[in-house]
Amino acid sequence: MGRARKPLDMQKGNLTIVSMERRKAEEKKIKTGANQLSRPPDWLIDEVAVKEWKRIVRELKKINLIGNLDRNNLGGYCNAFANYVKATNILKDQSYYIDRETRTGVIVVKNPMVDIQRTYADEMRRFASLCGLTIDARLKAAAIKTDKTQEEITRKFGNI
Repeated sequence: MGRARKPLDMQKGNLTIVSMERRKAEEKKIKTGANQLSRPPDWLIDEVAVKEWKRIVRELKKINLIGNLDRNNLGGYCNAFANYVKATNILKDQSYYIDRETRTGVIVVKNPMVDIQRTYADEMRRFASLCGLTIDARLKAAAIKTDKTQEEITRKFGNI
């Protein structure tokens, strides 16, 4: 299996003009709308997930980073976020370690809620990476926009 393809703007290697034009045409064909993102999906688990959906979509639309095909991943992120918040709130009132009675006496074990919280944190990270919510993804998007702006200035005014 080959490497994952990068968008044309992120390519650093030398490409022929024909190859560049072909990639531009391919990328135009895969752009999707964002009309399905205006309303949160019905399957979000609670109001916390719905509020997170609205917050994230509003922010991501500013940088034009998501489209309709990202809807399920974004919903998965919001549900994981809501569950993370629930686990964190439960853990707030509990100790990270609990006493467990056994046949031989009492032992101290890790609170299972810590693992639940970590599981949802990991799930959030995976979905965030898929949706462009990580700082790395946003920096790449910013670099692309900056390069495009610089190219437009150079095209209009020359290399000043």
